Amino acid sequence: MLLAVAALAGCGGDDDDDGDSGGSGNEARPSETILADAGLEICGEASDQIAQSIGEEGVQNVQAFAVAKNCGGRTTSPNTIVIFQYDSIESRDAAANVASNALEDAVVMTSGALLMVSAGPDAETNADALGQAYTDSTGSPVETV
Repeated sequence: MLLAVAALAGCGGDDDDDGDSGGSGNEARPSETILADAGLEICGEASDQIAQSIGEEGVQNVQAFAVAKNCGGRTTSPNTIVIFQYDSIESRDAAANVASNALEDAVVMTSGALLMVSAGPDAETNADALGQAYTDSTGSPVETV
């Protein structure tokens, strides 16, 4: 899980997804909209849908974004936002404790089944903006671990 933060692995949408995976592809994903609402531009991104077996628990989806106030045409950034979607609050809480202890300079936040990690030189500022935009968008509070 923690390798995803360093490797820029991906970011999930909100918990209230309507399940519509179709569409023209022109619609912004919830995570992109929330990052834009937070005043962050996506310089680069990666994602991973985790295949699950019956009885397997844990992370279901990971999306990572290299972000900046202005990417200036760059596809990388020292600032990242990684969002992990878990199958349960218990799995999320266990991962949040590990992440919080292992990533001393990152801000680890939770809301619903999501674990959000803001890392880089602007981790605090980006985490504050992300948390506020997520709460404004979904109505769900974000808690810092």
